[in-house]
Amino acid sequence: MSDARHVVTQRICSEFKRFPDIGVKPLDVSSLDAREASLARAIDHAIHRRWISLTTIIGHASNRIVHKLDAPVGASLLVATAQLMLLDRIPDHAVIHCAVDWVRKNGHPRATGFVNAVLRNITRLREEILEVGIAGEADHFLRGDGSAWKLNDPVFKDSIDYQTGFPRKAWKRLVGEFDQKTATSIAVSSLAEAPIIVTVPEGDVLPADILPHEEHLFGVVQQGVDLASLFFTQPNLRAQDPTSAQSLDFIKDLHPNRILDLCAGRGTKTKQLRALFPDAMIGATEPNEVRRAFLEEIAGPMNITVYKPCEDGPTEPFDLVVVDAPCSNSGVFARRPEARYRYDKKHIDSLLDLQQEILHDGRAILKNKGHLLYATCSIDPAENSKQVEWLVQHQRLELIIEKTTMPSGYPGSDPTKWHDGGFAALLQAR
Repeated sequence: MSDARHVVTQRICSEFKRFPDIGVKPLDVSSLDAREASLARAIDHAIHRRWISLTTIIGHASNRIVHKLDAPVGASLLVATAQLMLLDRIPDHAVIHCAVDWVRKNGHPRATGFVNAVLRNITRLREEILEVGIAGEADHFLRGDGSAWKLNDPVFKDSIDYQTGFPRKAWKRLVGEFDQKTATSIAVSSLAEAPIIVTVPEGDVLPADILPHEEHLFGVVQQGVDLASLFFTQPNLRAQDPTSAQSLDFIKDLHPNRILDLCAGRGTKTKQLRALFPDAMIGATEPNEVRRAFLEEIAGPMNITVYKPCEDGPTEPFDLVVVDAPCSNSGVFARRPEARYRYDKKHIDSLLDLQQEILHDGRAILKNKGHLLYATCSIDPAENSKQVEWLVQHQRLELIIEKTTMPSGYPGSDPTKWHDGGFAALLQAR
C-alpha cells in the first residue's frame, strides 16, 4: 500500500511544469487506508490553495527560480513546505526525512542534499505562530484560520499578491477593477476555508445539528459531519450559499408558464425553479456531460425537460430564461482557489465572449415581454454590469434590477455570517 506523501508528490510532479494549468479533480486515494487518505487530501488541498505563497517561500530558502527546478524536486519541496507551513501536527524531521527519501527513491539521489538544505532553511525561517496574521506585513505567512507564521526575513516584501496566493497579472486586474484596499480584502477572504452552507425549502426546518446561519433557512455544516450521510438522511437539504440562492428572489413574484434554465449545471437552481413555479413547464440545458448526468437524474421525478446538445432545442419561446453563466468565479475564490490563477485579461476576455454567446441564445428564445435572469459567481464588473449594458444596448432588453454582492468572511471569522460574492440582474424583453 502507498503512503500519503508519495501519492500527493506523484500528482504534484505531474502538474509542476503545467502550473497554473493544474487539475481540479479529486485526488485518487484508492491505494491508501483511511488515515493516510485524510493526510493526503490535507496536503493536496493546502498546495492547490497556496501554490504561489509556498513557492515564494521555497524560492527564498533556495535562492532558485522554483518553476525551473526539475519537476520531482519541485514537487517534493512543495509537498514538504505545505506541511511545514500549514499542517502543525507533523514533526519537522519526519517531513524532511520523507521528502529526501522520496527524491532518493524516485531517481534523483543527487538532489537529496539540495532538498534537505532547502527544507532546513525553511524551518529556520519560521519564528513563531502569531494568532493574527496581517496582509502587507512582509514577514507574515498568512494561514487559513487567521493565524500566521512570523518569519525572520521579509519574504513577502511589496507582494500582497504572492502573500495571498495571487499571480501578478491577477492581482493587477483585481486592483485595477477595485482598489488596493478592496483588493486586499478580497484576497485575504480567499484564504479562508469557506464553510459548507445548506438550506431547506420554505416551511421546513434545519436539522438540529446544523448551525443556524444569519440568513433565514440557511445553516452551516459543522466540521466532522459525514456529508454523504447528512444528505441521505435529510433529502430536503441542498448545499447552497445565500448569495446564489437569493438571485431567484428577483423572479419570485413573476408568473411564467414556460421557463428555460440555460447552463443548469447539476440542477441546483432548476430544483428551486420547480419549487417556485410548480405548474410551469421547465426546460434545462447543460453542455458538460458529467453535470448533465446529474441534471438528468432529477429531470424525470421533477418533470423537467433536458435538452441535449446533439438534439434540436426548444422551438417555442419562453416567458423566463435563467442564465447562470460560466464566469471567473471571482466572488468565490475561497471555494475555488484555482480560479485566482486564471483571473487575468486573457481568460476574462474569453469568458466575456462565451457569456455573450449564451445570453444571445437565451434572448433569441425569449417571448416578447418575457424576463431574463442573469447571474454569475463573479464580482468583476466586466462580467456583470458591463454585460447588462450590452444586453440593454444590443439585445433590446430593459434592466429592471441588478445587485452585486461582495464576499463576506475572512480567515477565522464567524461562519454563520459568511456569504459568497456574486451578481444577479433581471431584465425584460422590449
